[in-house]
Amino acid sequence: MTWSYSGDPGASDLDHIRFLIQDTDTTEQLFSNEELTFLFNQYGDAYSAAIAAVTTLIAKGSRVAEESKTVGDLSLSVKSGALVTQWEALLKYLKAERFRYAPGSPIINANAIVPTVERVEEDESTDFVIGQMDNRT
Repeated sequence: MTWSYSGDPGASDLDHIRFLIQDTDTTEQLFSNEELTFLFNQYGDAYSAAIAAVTTLIAKGSRVAEESKTVGDLSLSVKSGALVTQWEALLKYLKAERFRYAPGSPIINANAIVPTVERVEEDESTDFVIGQMDNRT
């Protein structure tokens, strides 16, 4: 498993994803190159891959139990709640940002814009019909 970050998010999709999720510290690596490449290939764009990566981090952080142990003067505590809260805020931000760069577009059924007599009967249409809401079971 490899990890790399050039410091230039415009240089590659991998660096773009790392920049979006702030996985840029070599001492605290969150994902390998292979994992982020897989997410990019699955979703097709950096924002969607980053959203999937942060969702994975939230799931991973939610599994860690918060605990603290004390032995004499030594104490150790593991608290994942703060990280999960930060990742949830990042997830909300990334979802909003994704639509700034790739806003949703309406989808139309091509069959719905042809004249009624030429439509494919089995396909969904926009026509309203008398009795369409009748329960025919």
